[in-house]
Amino acid sequence: MVALFTGAGLIVFFVNNIIAVNALAVENNNILTELNKTTAFNNSLQTEIERLTTYDNIKSVAVDKLGLKYSKSKPKKIVIDKSEIEN
Repeated sequence: MVALFTGAGLIVFFVNNIIAVNALAVENNNILTELNKTTAFNNSLQTEIERLTTYDNIKSVAVDKLGLKYSKSKPKKIVIDKSEIEN
C-alpha cells in the first residue's frame, strides 16, 4: 500500500513538472515573439532617424518651412573686452 501511494505521488510530481515545463515554454515563446517585434520596431525607428537626419532633409526643412537661407556676406568677428562684460 505504501509503495502504491509513493508511486502515485511520483506520477503526480512528474506530471506536474511536465505541465510546468510546458507552461514555461509557452511563456518563453511569447517573450521571444515580443522581443522580435520590439527589435523590428527599434530597427524601423533607427532607419527613420537616419532618414530624417540626412543633410538633404534638414536643408529642405530649413529652407521650405523655416525660411532660412545662406548668407551672401561673410560673418563679422566680434571682439568683446572683459571690462565691457563686467559693466
